Amino acid sequence: MHQTEQEHLIDMINQIAINNISLGDDSVVADMIAGHVKKFWPRRMKVILNDYVVNDGGERLHPAALLASKKLSKEG
Repeated sequence: MHQTEQEHLIDMINQIAINNISLGDDSVVADMIAGHVKKFWPRRMKVILNDYVVNDGGERLHPAALLASKKLSKEG
């Protein structure tokens, strides 16, 4: 079974959150995730992530990943 690109991105950002949870609370981890996404993800991937959060609520995202996604959308 093949994942959609959106599903793959959800898995990727959740894995980033899980791998960095030792940094501190969700806010600290969210800042790290947001920095990673800004630096390494192309615009297309950021748009897919933002659309998922805006249109579907982001319910499958780790709490720190959801917070990071919301921070990124505010920054534009």
